[in-house]
Amino acid sequence: MATNPLLYPALAETALITYRGVINKTNVNNPLPHFPIPSQLVSVVVVYGALSIFPDSANRLAALLGWGFVVATALNVWSPGGKVATTNATVASTATAGTSLIEGTTSSTNG
Repeated sequence: MATNPLLYPALAETALITYRGVINKTNVNNPLPHFPIPSQLVSVVVVYGALSIFPDSANRLAALLGWGFVVATALNVWSPGGKVATTNATVASTATAGTSLIEGTTSSTNG
């Protein structure tokens, strides 16, 4: 019996999260210092559990999506159980767009 190809990306994701938790110095106040918080590991179980629902004919697609999550975590695009880091330019452009939208709405209702 062959193993599910989704097992390897799930193990890689868990190892990556654990490695980051160990080298990260901000996790000192966790119940287990320097280890990832449990919600990060639970998110791996939830995401890869959802991918395991794919039918047997789509195992390759599920494995590809699983490796995509591993790459996204490695590149800090996706952070399991936490926040994704945003740049100041993104926050500033979003705030500017929201302000101009509000100003446009108020000027159209007043005029």
